[in-house]
Amino acid sequence: MARYLRNPLTAVWALLTLITFLAFWVGAGGEGQQVDLAVTALVLAIAILKSRLVFRHFMEVRHAPAWLRWSCDGWLVSFGVMVLALYAL
Repeated sequence: MARYLRNPLTAVWALLTLITFLAFWVGAGGEGQQVDLAVTALVLAIAILKSRLVFRHFMEVRHAPAWLRWSCDGWLVSFGVMVLALYAL
């Protein structure tokens, strides 16, 4: 059991879990909170961060060639910008 807790993937998994609760808390807000562009942008940024952690640690992109790491990061940023732009229209 102790060996499992020392695994870096366990720490990343715990961080992903905490970030998921954070995104839910930000997105749910309260009954009186309006969902606006700022809240949407924050939740989208959290989703991009979570995706990057999954890419790097669970899909082993951190050991991939530099061009693949940059391509994954570029795809995430461009996807986030496109979704935010479509939301803002």
